[in-house]
Amino acid sequence: MASCQRILCSVGSCIYNKDKDNLCTLDAIQVSAAAKSDSGAPYDETLCASYKAQVEKK
Repeated sequence: MASCQRILCSVGSCIYNKDKDNLCTLDAIQVSAAAKSDSGAPYDETLCASYKAQVEKK
């Protein structure tokens, strides 16, 4: 991967997000569709599978 590429992210609840810069601290991410989704809609088909919450919800 070229060293000039960046992963931009504005999901503040993800542990890999560098909030102030809107950057993902991972070198790469896995993009996956929502469970059992084949709708073709971007919001169903382009979820970040590398997401990890900063705070575990109960």
